[in-house]
Amino acid sequence: MDDDEPRPTAGPVVAAIAFGVAPLPLLAVYSVLFIVHGSIHPVAPPDITTTQHGELLAGLIALVLFIGLTLTLMWFLNRRRRWPFAIGQLATLVTSIDFVVDVTTGPPGIPVLLAVTSLIALVISLLPVSAEHVGHHPVGRRRARAAPDQVSSPS
Repeated sequence: MDDDEPRPTAGPVVAAIAFGVAPLPLLAVYSVLFIVHGSIHPVAPPDITTTQHGELLAGLIALVLFIGLTLTLMWFLNRRRRWPFAIGQLATLVTSIDFVVDVTTGPPGIPVLLAVTSLIALVISLLPVSAEHVGHHPVGRRRARAAPDQVSSPS
């Protein structure tokens, strides 16, 4: 196979990316909402913090997370790195579980959905097919080398 030809992306990797994209729309909306509420159009009382500057900081954090998770998705899909993707999904999973356990953060519906999607994406990203996608061969799963042609002696 020519090295310049794109290789097809394995189905499990596509599934991991599809599940891993779940938090991105929420982060985009929250970043815009909290940046606006912390700078342009302050609300009283603030939504998630006690100050206007806290709202702005929360929006900027959400924006950084949005950009970071988007980069990890692109790196994994483009066969560069899978560990940042796995770490981002683990962070989403832990945060979602925290939001489910802490009843003061609101209804658990969205955090449960994000916990499920991030767990699925995390598990898939740890499969051998995902390691092979980025060019790493898991221990014990090395590709067999082609046997050299047997030279037959004339009889």
